[in-house]
Amino acid sequence: MNRIYKKLRKNTKGQYYLLSFCVFLSVLLVTSFCLMYFGPTVQTFLPEGGDTRKIASLLLGVTAVGCFVFTVYASGLFFRFKAREYGILMALGTEKRQLKRLLFKELSVVTALASFLGLLFSVPASYLIWKLFELFIISNEQMTYRFGAAGFLPGILFACVLACVLGIAGRRFINRSDIMEILRTQQKTEMVKEIKGWTFPVGVVLTVIGILLGAGLPQVAAKVFGIRLPGIVNLFYLLSLVGIYFILLSAVAQSRARKNKSKYYRNLVSISLMRFTAKSATKNMCVMTLLIFVCGFAAFYGMQYVLAEGAVHTENSKDFSLHYPVLEDQIGKEEIDHTASAYGIEVTDFTENTAANLVVSYRAKDLDEETSRYIEVYRDREMTSLFVSESDFEKLSGKEIKIEPGTYQTVTTTGYKGFFEYEDGLQEAMNPDTGKIYPLTCGGTVESDVLAPISEPFAYVVCDEEYREMTEGVKDVYKETIISFNAANVEDSYDFARDLLAQYVERATDRSNHMGYWNIWAQKIADEAGEEYVYGDKINMTIDNNILLGDWKYAPAFNIITVQDSMQMISVYVMLCLYIFIISLAAVSVMAYVRSISVAADNKELFVSLTKLGADTRYKRNVLKKQITRIIQYPGVIGCVLGFAFAFVMDFMNDGVISALEIKALAILAVMLLGVGMILYTVYKYTMHKAEKISTCMD
Repeated sequence: MNRIYKKLRKNTKGQYYLLSFCVFLSVLLVTSFCLMYFGPTVQTFLPEGGDTRKIASLLLGVTAVGCFVFTVYASGLFFRFKAREYGILMALGTEKRQLKRLLFKELSVVTALASFLGLLFSVPASYLIWKLFELFIISNEQMTYRFGAAGFLPGILFACVLACVLGIAGRRFINRSDIMEILRTQQKTEMVKEIKGWTFPVGVVLTVIGILLGAGLPQVAAKVFGIRLPGIVNLFYLLSLVGIYFILLSAVAQSRARKNKSKYYRNLVSISLMRFTAKSATKNMCVMTLLIFVCGFAAFYGMQYVLAEGAVHTENSKDFSLHYPVLEDQIGKEEIDHTASAYGIEVTDFTENTAANLVVSYRAKDLDEETSRYIEVYRDREMTSLFVSESDFEKLSGKEIKIEPGTYQTVTTTGYKGFFEYEDGLQEAMNPDTGKIYPLTCGGTVESDVLAPISEPFAYVVCDEEYREMTEGVKDVYKETIISFNAANVEDSYDFARDLLAQYVERATDRSNHMGYWNIWAQKIADEAGEEYVYGDKINMTIDNNILLGDWKYAPAFNIITVQDSMQMISVYVMLCLYIFIISLAAVSVMAYVRSISVAADNKELFVSLTKLGADTRYKRNVLKKQITRIIQYPGVIGCVLGFAFAFVMDFMNDGVISALEIKALAILAVMLLGVGMILYTVYKYTMHKAEKISTCMD
């Protein structure tokens, strides 16, 4: 029996290679993903409990599911080719338990060897991918490749689950009691039902409505009706899934003679072949469509990080800016000029101003957890915000503004589109030391990416006379120094910026050792009430861990460091998304290949019959081509269109407009989806070549 089976394996060695490759690739991708994801470097960069960590965990789940799907699907083709062999052996009297032992032995060897190689090669694979990304980022000690040994555990667990599922599938295959069923596995057909003409238009409508409701309804409800909808509204996306199924079912199974009867009867064989397997073909293409959509979503999500880093370069920002308590003995113009000269950096547009923190009362929007409605609230003297004089703001920004007495202008970031905070929400300001109150009205907004990020909810500008009056008697503890400047040769200023940052961190004292949301007035209120202030923890900033810069109240904003260091974090996110992109595309390719090969193998006798009936090679190739084209083309087109449409709707629903940056992202996404189409075309050409050999449609 072993000798017989050895000869049989030689005839179907391609199926062993395919199954082994799928197991190897899936274990390799899952394990290498986990090695990086659970590694110290990535875990340090991903904020604990943040949305990005949740998305990364979701991507990890998608990675495992995608690998699992295409491996199990490939095993289906493996058993399909084994059906005839086992059926004949059973017909000759071979006992099931003997065949079962042989099959389990083969599956065990294939799965164990492929899984072991996948685990083994996962380390160099993750290392090489990491090094590839280091070409695009500044390589430093924080970005050193450090894989997490804990990543092997998910990989081993995945391999074990995969082995168990393959074993269960093999057991079901052997336990079939009907020998003829096994012999005729490749000749099964499905009940042909009439597909109504309304199926396609209904499918299109459901798909569009599902995307619009799922992506847009929460935004509309929040902005128009002030209601936060529960997460259950995401179920509207299921309408799109039903719509996709209807579209594919209509494309696969709906075919009538209509007016062009000659074309219908000329393609009758091809049409009927697809209709006899419409149910399974549609399910298969639905999964492929969703996987292609996942490719687009992963590309879109990763691109948001890549393009977002350019936001620091605006006409309202400066290359270097820093702020700190006036009472702190920090670096100033002398230290900056001395350090700049040491690195050959020319400092330009230097400004040094003082701003005062005044207690504010303002209107804002908040979420009522009990009713899930967005309500307007009035925050009465709960915190302080920075106020600057008109002349100081003009020096800092280089803009001329005119502020009327009794009014203020709200300082916002470039292109600010807030939801919870009103730009005109400030009602009054109070001197924290004298207690004198100053009613104010909004006189408009002004943009400054230097001043706006350092004060909550906003920073405000008032005229010089009122600024002197409002800040009279304010102690230095409530004042901050704001320094900003540009560098003539900013591209060469990274080393200078790192040195300046090191000096700044070294001279920081306990006065500035606070978390990002810390507020001096809120801290005072909590202390007087004997309560613990939620943002009262110390940050303990060190130059060795500049990731803490994002959590530091008095973090300097050096654009060259922001850009370069953000690329480190961006590279982590992009790597995670790239894995999803690769895995989903691999799954689609394997599923397309397997389904196409099944078409050729299942209908081998049909092509022989067509030859006997006088069909030439061209006709048979055309029949096979139409089958494989539909299997790959329909999911490819629908998946790419849905991926682009979803990205467009998400961008538009975010703020009601498509910005220049979003247009650029959509253009890049379109190019990437075109690349996916080219890869699928390559899969089609290779599959067509293999299928022609199997179906023997070539003379």
